[in-house]
Amino acid sequence: MTSSTTPTSRFQGNAQLHQFLFWAALAAVAAIIAFLIGGIVFASTPLVILAGGGVVLLALELVAMWLNQRGKVTVSAYVVCSAVAGYALLIVLVAPDFLPVLMLGPVIILTIVQPLLDQIALRVISVSMALLAIVITALGGYVRLFEPMPDAILNPLLIILVALSMPMLLILMWQNYNRVTSALQQSEQSNRALQAIRDHLEEEVARRTSDLQQALHSLEQQFAEQRSLRLTLEQQQEAIRELSVPILPVTNDILVMPLIGVVDRERLGDINRRALTAIAESGAQKLLIDITGVPVVDKEVANGLITVFQAVRLLGGQVYLAGVRPEVAQALVAINIDLQGIQTFATLQDALARALPAAKVRAV
Repeated sequence: MTSSTTPTSRFQGNAQLHQFLFWAALAAVAAIIAFLIGGIVFASTPLVILAGGGVVLLALELVAMWLNQRGKVTVSAYVVCSAVAGYALLIVLVAPDFLPVLMLGPVIILTIVQPLLDQIALRVISVSMALLAIVITALGGYVRLFEPMPDAILNPLLIILVALSMPMLLILMWQNYNRVTSALQQSEQSNRALQAIRDHLEEEVARRTSDLQQALHSLEQQFAEQRSLRLTLEQQQEAIRELSVPILPVTNDILVMPLIGVVDRERLGDINRRALTAIAESGAQKLLIDITGVPVVDKEVANGLITVFQAVRLLGGQVYLAGVRPEVAQALVAINIDLQGIQTFATLQDALARALPAAKVRAV
């Protein structure tokens, strides 16, 4: 048959308090036996009363041990402290000659409850123990219910009480020392763990910082490369624009601008800019614009060319329009474009034939 342990049967209390209660119960048993034997041998009523009080003390200590096992540590501490205080009051009333030993009672109580109570409760207990010490001292000095015990009985009992009380106090002090030592060790372990975590975080921050610096350097290089590529692209686009609108000097006085491909608004702007710049820089008087390679001449293209013609005239030059094919002429008529004042030719050869003789005559 297998045995099972229920959660309620497991130890749930304070191990150090349990250890103290165990030895306190043994001390109570020893005190009961000593008082009982002394009361019987010496026919002493006070010792018999103290033996009976020791039985009550033992019972309360066992109750406190049971409460501690159930996890009710604070209640257990209150019970054992109340039992010790009550037994100390009983002893001082019955046998005030034990007063020097009874002063250990408040000290033992404070040592028991110190690690188990919060700050406010500990203050209340401390004040209560101070009052208990005053009450015990007053009762021992002014109240005497029985005749004083002979030294033959008193001295051995005092030795027994001291022998039973001091180990309890030493056990409590040793427990507190172990508790403080354990707390210090845990604190040191926590500090070492925190130091290790901080070192790890510092290493991680350093590594992340290095990664970020490398990434930033890489981004800067990429940005520089992209800027260089952009400048190169802009230069290439500028070269393409210039190549798409070439200016060919035939003579010092004649420039030819052959246009090839589709002419849009942007290209019309380039044509206007290139034509005016070439006329101004070269000092030529005649500009031949050849549109043989332009597949479509619509209204926008025609108006743009007219703008170029007017601008060249303002600079004092003459404009010849070559490459006016029949379909181009029909398209210009259809869209009602006025080319009055502009000399048009079917081919570039015809335009050159007209311009060159004039240039020769001017040269002569």
